[in-house]
Amino acid sequence: MAKRAAKPKLPKITEGEFTTQVIQLALAYGWQVKHDLPSRTKKGWRTAYQGCGGFPDIIAARNGRVIGAELKVGSNKPTEEQLLWLHHWGSDAYLWYPSDWKQIEDVFSGRL
Repeated sequence: MAKRAAKPKLPKITEGEFTTQVIQLALAYGWQVKHDLPSRTKKGWRTAYQGCGGFPDIIAARNGRVIGAELKVGSNKPTEEQLLWLHHWGSDAYLWYPSDWKQIEDVFSGRL
């Protein structure tokens, strides 16, 4: 019986590394980009906000277009609050994993 070829192992990437890559790509295509970083507090790492939680990780704008993107890696899933924001954001809302890199490039290049 023939041996089945092993699936290539993809390098593991953290959400922070993925976020940095997405931001760098957006900037390279001339987008204005916003991403909030958590700060260290007495209770651990927190991102300060008022209002509803779950706001998208990346907000990017160019030529009158504004996108919202939630970024995840591995088997991480979005929260209900994150999904609600993406729902309200509309057609320019994205849930991206590293495997979506082609779509990410298409969005920031203007092909999509």
